This record gives sequence, C-alpha cells and structure tokens, in this order.
Amino acid sequence: MAPSNASPAAPHVTRRSFLRGTMALGAVAGLGGTGLLTACGSADDGGSPNDLQMHHDAAVGPLFKPYVDYFNTNYAPLKLGTSYVAQDYLTVTNQQLAGGNASYDVLFADEGYLESWSKNQWVRSLKDLPGLDKLVANMNPGVADALKGPDGEVYALPYFQGAELFAVNTAHLKKIDASAPATWAEFLEQARELKAKGISQTPYSPYWIKYAFLMWHQFAAEVASDGGGSLFDPSGKANLAGNPVARATLERWRTLYSEGLVPKDLFTTDYGGVTNVFGGGKSSFSMRYQAQVVGWRDPKQSSAAKDIKNVLMPGKTRQTHSFGAYWMLSYNTEGEKNAGTVIDYLGGAGKDGSFHVPKNLVATALGLSSGYRSVDSDPAVLKSWAKWADVDALTGQLAKTVPLGPVTTKTWYPKFADMACAVLQEVVLGKKSSDQGLKELSDFAGAQK
Repeated sequence: MAPSNASPAAPHVTRRSFLRGTMALGAVAGLGGTGLLTACGSADDGGSPNDLQMHHDAAVGPLFKPYVDYFNTNYAPLKLGTSYVAQDYLTVTNQQLAGGNASYDVLFADEGYLESWSKNQWVRSLKDLPGLDKLVANMNPGVADALKGPDGEVYALPYFQGAELFAVNTAHLKKIDASAPATWAEFLEQARELKAKGISQTPYSPYWIKYAFLMWHQFAAEVASDGGGSLFDPSGKANLAGNPVARATLERWRTLYSEGLVPKDLFTTDYGGVTNVFGGGKSSFSMRYQAQVVGWRDPKQSSAAKDIKNVLMPGKTRQTHSFGAYWMLSYNTEGEKNAGTVIDYLGGAGKDGSFHVPKNLVATALGLSSGYRSVDSDPAVLKSWAKWADVDALTGQLAKTVPLGPVTTKTWYPKFADMACAVLQEVVLGKKSSDQGLKELSDFAGAQK
C-alpha cells in the first residue's frame, strides 16, 4: 500500500481532504444537514468595506494561508480574512445563504449550484467586474459556459479545471512487452494477459464510487474517449439512451467486473483505498484527475511512483471529460468593489495581471488546469508539470477535453449525478441492462425543467 496522499503544497493537508473540499459534488443542495462553521484569520465585522472574507472548506486552510498573507501584504489597506466550514461545506453554505446570514464576500462552489444561487440572488453577477471580457476571452474552450446564470450573465470565475487522465504502470506493461493501450479493445486484451500471467490480479483500478460523483465522471470520460461525445448537448438534452458508445462502455465495465479484472469491492472502497491500489503497484491501469496523478508520481506517497506514467486515453478520439469548481461573489457583500478585487485575485488575473493564485496554487502546486490558456501554457507552469507528468501527453489530453456544458450549472445536476452513480453500479452488477440504465438516466434528465 502507498502511504497517505499528502499534498506537496501543504504536508498536513491530504489530497483526499483537498478533494473533499473542492470536489464534494456528492453533497445535496438543500437546507438539511449539519455542519460546523469555523472562522480562521481575520473576521469581517461588517464595519469596514476593506475587511473581506473568503469562504471555503476548512481542510484547505493550510493551502490558502500563504495566498491570504500575500493578499494582505500586497493589497493593503484591504484585509482578507477566512471563513471555513469544518464539514459538509456545500450543505452548510447553502443553509447560510438561504438564511441570509452569509457574512463572507467570496465563496467557491462545485458544479450544480450556480443556477439556484444566482436565481435566489445569493451570488452577484460579475458584469461590472473590470477586465471581465478579457478574462473570458482568455479562458479554455467550454469554461465560460459553466460560469453563466439563466440570464446569460457571468456569475463566477474559474477555481480549477480538472480532466480525467489515464495512467499506466510501465513496469507491468514491460513484463508483457506492451505499450500503453491505444484502444479499449487493446486495453481489455492487456488486462486479461496481465491477470493470466499473475502480474496483477486486478489490472484496472477505476474510481467506480459514488463519492464526489466519481463513477459518473469516469463514465463520461470513457464515453468521450471512444467517440460518444458529451453526454449532454448545449440545450441540456441527455445523450444517453441509444448512445452506442455509452452502451459499449457499460458492457465493457460489466466484462471487467465479471472477469475479476477490477477489485470486487471497489464500489464500497473509499477514495484513499482506490488510490492506494494503483499507487501501491497492485494494478496496472487507473484514471483520475491531475492532482491525483501528482500524488501517484510522488515517491513519498506512492511506492510505484517511478513506474507510473500518464498517457492519452485509449479510444477512437482519445478525448476525456473535464469538470471544474468556481469562485462567486456573495450578494450581501458590503464592499462590492473591494470584493471584486478579491475574486479577481483568487480566480482571475489580479491587479498586476500575473494570475498569482491560478498560476502558483492551482496550476503549479496542485497540477490542475487554471481554466486560462495563458496560465496553462506558461513555461513556468509547464516546467512544474514536467516534474510529475509526461507534459506532451498531458497537454495533448487537456486539448482533447469534453465538458458537459451548461447542464452543470443546473440545480438538478447534483441529484442527477448522484443517481447516475447508483444506476451505473447496478448495471455493472447485472441488476439492470445497459439500455435500462441509460434510459432511466435519460428519462430523469428529460423530466427536469
């Protein structure tokens, strides 16, 4: 087993904790649930428009501390404090916004919250943010679509953009004299050979778990890779029922499960457990976003680090699925212009145009895409990526990403994605046919307004 996945940017914050804070898509929007709000740093007493607060999951506090300190040094007399939620960030934040007691200025959200938060006037349009048009023009393809509310106005800036990456254990492949698979048929053939020869009992360790909707994300990635396109069109109509690539993907998953080519307990294994199967050299293939590949390539976290390599996704198109998280302005902020300065610092270019946080925290420390072309192509960022990735394969894969589009802003999307994971698991277990599962998901999406 590989050791725990400590973040290189903050040794006391695990990658799993960071994921829980920034990709907690499984939390259901609503007023139920409990959580503890912890305030760290300076608090906004509502007295001065110079006193501002950033709202986030408490697990990432150590990651953001140097960036809060940098802001307070370089943006004085503005003063940035922090408001952190100890657990169930999205549920607690939704409660606070609905109750009108959100005292913070800038907050983040995952996919599926922008529509309801903007309609309820809990978050503010960024139409008056200086330089917004320039930021939007610099964004990677598809990013801007995820930032717009039902009224067409921009309500958010990118926090990060993730993409599912395919990774292989080169030492395992060398034992069967094989290169990374270029097609899913080749992948299946290699997996069978690796198992038959005792090189790996479970050659593939995917994240087929409900946590953070990971099984849904991995399904979207494999469908895109083989020419199935996005699982939603720009109007929000599902591309599921009758999609031959979606059906073929599920049939392959059923084969992998029935032949024991994936761990039998993978549906109930937690995130760290799945991570350690591949990081510990027990499997030959896996798939996860950039920040996790960083961990797999770190010998302090992964005993197979020297053998792990990111490669292009197998499939006809070699595409993958992308997703993100976003910064927003609280509607009740008392320092509107100053809060705009903060959101531009966290999710934009900042006053000096350097993209300090997107470049140094998101792209360099975490290995994620910033959502901006200029940052993701910056020589310093590419040099940092080269420490853990095959940069040509990584940038080639990032250029072949397929987002789900505006559907990810919809209020019903988190519920749909949660349901999708359960349905996909039932199909793999043989409790439903592939066509039944795809139709059920398509019908649910089609019934939403």
